[in-house]
Amino acid sequence: MGTTGKLWFLVIMLVGPAFAQSRLAEPSPAIVGPAYDVSTGYTYLAMPIPGAGQVHLNGLDASGSIAWNPRWGAILDTSYLRTSDIPGLGHQAYMLNTQAGPEFYLFQHRNSRFFVRALGGSALIDGAVPVGKTGVYHGWLVRPSVAFGAGFEQSVSRQFAIRINGDYLHTLFYDSSGAVLPQNNLRLTVSLVIHVKSAGRVNTLE
Repeated sequence: MGTTGKLWFLVIMLVGPAFAQSRLAEPSPAIVGPAYDVSTGYTYLAMPIPGAGQVHLNGLDASGSIAWNPRWGAILDTSYLRTSDIPGLGHQAYMLNTQAGPEFYLFQHRNSRFFVRALGGSALIDGAVPVGKTGVYHGWLVRPSVAFGAGFEQSVSRQFAIRINGDYLHTLFYDSSGAVLPQNNLRLTVSLVIHVKSAGRVNTLE
């Protein structure tokens, strides 16, 4: 082998391992795809009862959401609310509501982001309404429910955030004659959010 050949052989022997080490030292590409989060927290509902006025229910809300990009996502939301006493009737009331639908993220400023959403699903409502001066009509029913709302989310760390949102919730319930009438409810929720997977990375729940 001539001198030139020996030099090329030496260069290949030196550059090859160095190039391989450089390739191995490069960080692996970030995991991309949808972002996921779960949340749970306190929820409050102001529900009108015909003849009894407005009834205040308190309970627990749990949800899971997925975001395909910085603007669009979807959420599955379940809440259970109750009160031990409907004013003047001495009867409890509760609502179990499960809904799903799209979320649109209006804009993000630093660690805060604002969103609007539209949800549809089904609600189980148990309650009572007054009949005359002394009577009480008690019943429960399952009917479709829809909600339109907005809120904001404030990150407190890479993995955790606080979410506050309000919804106009449309449901159905009986009146004193037993007829099913529309209900227009106000629902407020404060939740702790856990970002299971954010855009471009995976968070481990340690």
